[in-house]
Amino acid sequence: MNLIAKISGIEKLAVDVENRLAQVSSIEYVTLESDKDVKEALQNCDIFWFRLNHKLIREILETASCKYILCAVTGLDHIDLKACKEFGITVISLKNEFEFLKEVRATAEHTWGLLLTLIRKTDKAITHVENGLWNRTLFQGSELYKKKIGILGLGRLGEIVAGYAHAFGMQVFYFDTEEKQTSKHFKKCDTVKEMLQEVDILSIHLPFNEENHEIIDASYFETMKKGMLIVNTSRGGLIQEEDLVNAMQNNIVSGYASDVLFGEPEIITNPIFQYAKKHKNIILTPHIGGNTYESIEKTEEFILEKFLKFLN
Repeated sequence: MNLIAKISGIEKLAVDVENRLAQVSSIEYVTLESDKDVKEALQNCDIFWFRLNHKLIREILETASCKYILCAVTGLDHIDLKACKEFGITVISLKNEFEFLKEVRATAEHTWGLLLTLIRKTDKAITHVENGLWNRTLFQGSELYKKKIGILGLGRLGEIVAGYAHAFGMQVFYFDTEEKQTSKHFKKCDTVKEMLQEVDILSIHLPFNEENHEIIDASYFETMKKGMLIVNTSRGGLIQEEDLVNAMQNNIVSGYASDVLFGEPEIITNPIFQYAKKHKNIILTPHIGGNTYESIEKTEEFILEKFLKFLN
């Protein structure tokens, strides 16, 4: 074969992955700074490998010569899948690869990093000490032990997060639209609102799609227990973000920690980002949940294997 692969937003593929890909394709690592750059790249390659650094909309895809998009993530809301199908582009991703993904736990671990930082104010405390100060009374936090946590979506990540919560000695509640065979320690709620009236902390683990767009809105905030902490490592589009800001202004939500924002990476006008600039009860990270050396190497190897099987 004499394929051309363009790799965007990835400094270097894992050595074995690069060597095996090089057997079927030439490889070029590219830096693409605009939609125009992406469009031109897709016109001049057979394989486009990226993660979350671009939005592949119809206008970009309609002139593509590229036949394969490789993307080692589970959520594909940044790719117009209908357009890909129409233009004959095969998307190879981690979506629905449930058995493999049981071994990829980085996002679940980051969920707890965010929650612990939020509840113990450790980010502010670290900055405080870096500034040469040592006033411990400013940073009194709370414990997780015996707190009630609600898991919205008991899929792969939701169940892992729930297991970690049980290890912390928390009471675990969950809501999922499907019946689950799960731990006897987890209590299923009949509705989301029932769960929100019960728990102290909400952790969101839903897939993002048209049906779930802004599913968490004012109607949910109005019914939840006052003082709720929320952690979101799924997608920003699951929350009506202006309603969240309003809930925080009215002390319904006392803290929010998120690895995702709607419209990322363009965040300057995002209402959560704007609120965070003036308030200390929000923690934001730039979608780094799955960004560990171990998970990236494992997922790259899996995507390449899946691609080579498809070629054959």
